[in-house]
Amino acid sequence: MDELLTIGQFSRMCWLSVKTLRLYDEVGLLPPAHVDVVTNYRYYRPEQAPVARAAAILRSLDMPLAEIKDVVTESDPDKVRARLDAHRAVLRQRIERHRDMLSRVEAFIRRGAVMTYDIGTKELEPVDVVGLTLRTSPEAISTDAAAAYARLYEVLGGEGIVPAGPPRLVYQQMSEDAWTIETCVPVAGATGAPGGLTLRRLPGSRVAATVHVGPYDELGMAYRELEVWMGKQGLTPSGPPFDIYLNDPSEVEDPARFQTELLWPVR
Repeated sequence: MDELLTIGQFSRMCWLSVKTLRLYDEVGLLPPAHVDVVTNYRYYRPEQAPVARAAAILRSLDMPLAEIKDVVTESDPDKVRARLDAHRAVLRQRIERHRDMLSRVEAFIRRGAVMTYDIGTKELEPVDVVGLTLRTSPEAISTDAAAAYARLYEVLGGEGIVPAGPPRLVYQQMSEDAWTIETCVPVAGATGAPGGLTLRRLPGSRVAATVHVGPYDELGMAYRELEVWMGKQGLTPSGPPFDIYLNDPSEVEDPARFQTELLWPVR
């Protein structure tokens, strides 16, 4: 027992709290070298200190404890580098996300408000569209819609059909977690629906309209502003709302520059 240190002594050697060492033990990251069966006291060997310090450093870099355990118990240097590289990728993604958040906050500061819109009404002419209707949820709408548009444009390209305008997304039904949406594009002179798509005519109508500049995940708040404005004007919905995507997200790197026209048929 002479070469063993109490948990307090080991704590001071490693500059780690006793609470942290107990946590490392609980998750199997750094078990004590010996536990007294009578007193349940934990004892450590001095050579365990480098592992404890490495774990503390990795934890300060926001690496999860389970991943730290894999790193400090791995003897293959190449595998250690691979695990550290994977965590580097996670940190880079986090930085990009925070950079986007910072950009959005700065945009709000420039506007002087979180949401400001120029809202009005206009008349829309009837238009023929081909599209796909699908069921989704608020959380999955971006992923599901992107896949639907990819299929939509693939079919149109295969048929040699050139869209007559930017893509649209119609919110056919929004019922709690179950949404029905239609991804579609305007076409001219189509006589039938190609490749399992649907062809229909969107009727002309009076719509409340505004343009949202910014990420798509802000559209819900934008629609709320549109709905409030409609109520103040004494307007009631006469059909499902829909988006028109005025620029292509694959060509616009900054989500803060996405332009989406929001339209809601009213009477």
